[in-house]
Amino acid sequence: MMATGHQVVGFTFGLMAITVLQGFGMVPTMPLHTVLYFVFVLFGSLLPDIDSPRSRLGNKFWRLLMLLFFTALAAYLFFPEWLNRYRDELKVFVMFMLPVLVMIKSHRKATHSLFFIGCLWVYSYVIVQWLDLPWFYLHGLLAGAFSHLVGDFVTKKGIPVFYPFSSKYVRFFFTFKTGSLIEKGIVTGLVVLNSWYLIMKIF
Repeated sequence: MMATGHQVVGFTFGLMAITVLQGFGMVPTMPLHTVLYFVFVLFGSLLPDIDSPRSRLGNKFWRLLMLLFFTALAAYLFFPEWLNRYRDELKVFVMFMLPVLVMIKSHRKATHSLFFIGCLWVYSYVIVQWLDLPWFYLHGLLAGAFSHLVGDFVTKKGIPVFYPFSSKYVRFFFTFKTGSLIEKGIVTGLVVLNSWYLIMKIF
């Protein structure tokens, strides 16, 4: 599925998640928090494609990673005392990044599996606890990431749902080609449906 399609599907999942969470009182109460919740949803909807330098998010991620690498190299060569000062912070950063780098070795592998969703939940849980963030941001991120898997699950290629335990690609019984007219029709339909839902909620 294309990036725009993933974001529309992600927004739809975000709406569904926030509707369900209302029953548990775990939703943003301020307009700014609601906007930030959907920012997390949209970010999560692109996150599994971080394994591809050609994707919208993956391209920025790899550029940032290279920038961090050359910054660390320059600090090691010219400012070694800076590395010593922030040694503990760098250890935490490397600890967090190492599993991510292992998972993004090829496109539509680890990041397109339920294993990735589980890892993302653990990462998000630690960050939410560490920074004392509201829980609905975590839910928005997970809803977006899960929507990405669902979006690719209905494409011709499918996804390795149970990776790394099984590398077999699984797909829905009804599939379409990425970027096809069917995908564009579904995305357009979801835009109309989401707009109607929001209008009904507001008025």
